[in-house]
Amino acid sequence: MTSRTPASDRRPLLLGGLIALATVLAFWGVGACGFVNLDDDAYVEHQPLVNQGLRAAGVAWAFTGVHSSNWHPLTTLSHMLDCELFGVRAAPMHWENLLWHTLNALLVFVVWRALTGALWRPAFVAALFALHPLHVESVAWISERKDLLCAFFWLLGLWAYAGYVRRPTAGRMGLVGGAMILSLLSKPMAVTFPCTLLLLDFWPLRRWPGKSWLALFREKLPLFGLVAAHSVLTWLVQSGSGAAQFGERFSVGVRAANALVSYVRYLGKTVWPETLAPLYFHPGHWPPLFVAGAAALLAALTWLGWRLRHTQPAVLFGWLFFLGTLVPVIGLVQVGAQALADRYMYLPILGLLTAGAWPAAALVAQRDRLRPALVGIAALLLLALGLRTARQVPAWRGSVALYTHSIASGEDNAAVRYLLAVSLAAAGRPATEVEAQFRAALRLRPDYVNALTQLAMIAIATGRFDDARRHIEESLRAEPGNPNLHVNRGALAVRAGRPDEAVPHFERALQLDPRNALAHSELAQIRFAQKRLEDAAAHYAARARGDRWNPDALTDYAATLCHLGRPAEALPLVERALWIAPGHATASRILGVARELLAKKS
Repeated sequence: MTSRTPASDRRPLLLGGLIALATVLAFWGVGACGFVNLDDDAYVEHQPLVNQGLRAAGVAWAFTGVHSSNWHPLTTLSHMLDCELFGVRAAPMHWENLLWHTLNALLVFVVWRALTGALWRPAFVAALFALHPLHVESVAWISERKDLLCAFFWLLGLWAYAGYVRRPTAGRMGLVGGAMILSLLSKPMAVTFPCTLLLLDFWPLRRWPGKSWLALFREKLPLFGLVAAHSVLTWLVQSGSGAAQFGERFSVGVRAANALVSYVRYLGKTVWPETLAPLYFHPGHWPPLFVAGAAALLAALTWLGWRLRHTQPAVLFGWLFFLGTLVPVIGLVQVGAQALADRYMYLPILGLLTAGAWPAAALVAQRDRLRPALVGIAALLLLALGLRTARQVPAWRGSVALYTHSIASGEDNAAVRYLLAVSLAAAGRPATEVEAQFRAALRLRPDYVNALTQLAMIAIATGRFDDARRHIEESLRAEPGNPNLHVNRGALAVRAGRPDEAVPHFERALQLDPRNALAHSELAQIRFAQKRLEDAAAHYAARARGDRWNPDALTDYAATLCHLGRPAEALPLVERALWIAPGHATASRILGVARELLAKKS
């Protein structure tokens, strides 16, 4: 006789299967998406340490180098593995992103069920999470693999914490810490993970007030220590790479105002995800009425959550989860040019979904006659979200399509126009069409230095040096403290055949940023041409120290050392260059020169 599994035991499996199926159907179009020029080139497509697959040099770089202004070695290794298995092909990478998102949706179901003991509410939250259009950016954008990996290990950490609470042991807390570390190694946003555990102690685990907050905090002190150290590391990486440079133009008050408005905008996009775009450009200043209204709304919702803490604790938990997990990316520390981003809501949205699902389910339970209608509304909501997601996915099929869609959907800004121009140039479109988009960017934001720089480059290429100088000087007026703009000014003088005029501009760039690789490279070339080889070597050495994973920097320094008759010093540099880039032709040639010089000396 065979035993039959009770129907009640099969329900979680059936619900999980439906969630997975719905996720795949909604995001099916990702298979037709390609690379986009918004980080995909730097993350995978044109990054040789990644696109050559898993090699010793690449693995070492993942843990000791900076990848696109970030340190996320696990994410970098994930991209390397893709290239090792599939080559530099977008489709398999998109399918893998979809797999990770599907696993995350299932984990939300499993973890929320383990934490609360409920069935239908976790299933509803997981389905909303799986199908919400705000997640299209994280799934359909190859570079955002870090979102998916970070969330996967974060959710595993919550699951491990539920096990720890049931039976507290050092080993189980070690599993929690291990999952958190893997999440941090995927994306720095996981720094709020320990705070999430404190929220779980309030609800649904209800360890407080049985235990004091101090005792609960002390229990997690090692986790807080790890995230503090990681936060410092992240800040140093992003500051050193220039990623935080854009935000330096804004005062603390301006950044705080944008944070308040962004919280409300995230709320709006969660409830009505219609206008979705890859980049919401920072406006600089919000009208005081907007800021006051946002602050009032946030305060009112916080007060409401507090009032409901006894009768509906899920509301306060979800609200604080949303507010807290967004803190690292809300703009108080401004990194990049965006005011907010859809991808930042990948995990924080769980707080809002939970805060909405639990009271809604309670209403269903209390209104028997309304239950069919409310369940029908929930089903229609999931269907609407899935259809909206399926409609949004094709926007990511390529760079031109992405920015054209952004403009058509109403999110037209200088950064989008600039990226569209770069995409058109890469697609081989006429120069007039490309230049028109750069000028459109400047009409939207006259001080947008990226567009000014590109127009200057176009002018240089066509011999219009006066126009180039005008564009570069405009950019310097907008950002006088930007060392790369001083490099541009010096490069213009070099291209115009006036290297002596260029030197003060490169030196000014180095005053602002002593490690600026471009300035060191340009000065080295000038000094080399002037036969001042020691000076050239000094600049090449500084460039190689600051960019030790750049085979060109190592090779240029080695070549200069050979000219100075110091092949023994050149040899390890060029050997390292070939370790990083085995097919580097110039490095191979310099290696031969260095060995020949050494043989003559011996």
